[in-house]
Amino acid sequence: MYMNMPAGAVPIFEAKNKLPFFIHQAEENGPVRISRHNEVVAYIVSKEDFESAFARTQKKSIIDEIHEKRIEYGLEDDDFDLTEYYDSIRERGYYGKSDSNHLFED
Repeated sequence: MYMNMPAGAVPIFEAKNKLPFFIHQAEENGPVRISRHNEVVAYIVSKEDFESAFARTQKKSIIDEIHEKRIEYGLEDDDFDLTEYYDSIRERGYYGKSDSNHLFED
């Protein structure tokens, strides 16, 4: 297609001039490589491909992990409130203090 162009890459000027076409290509056939000065510098990816890749890189918070486990064990409908639980821990300030009770002692 273009002399000295990386295989399958599209020059930026062509991508700019035919953006709707290359977006459609990304949706149908996967990522479209964009090049500048014979080097791939970017990709056009479909929303589905982006979200799929982004979801794999996102780490869940401990709260999300706990919530998923509670659903897995059928506990999502009980009246346990994580926010209240963690607030009570902070209020007690038992970390490193000898005068506070252990969390599970009543």
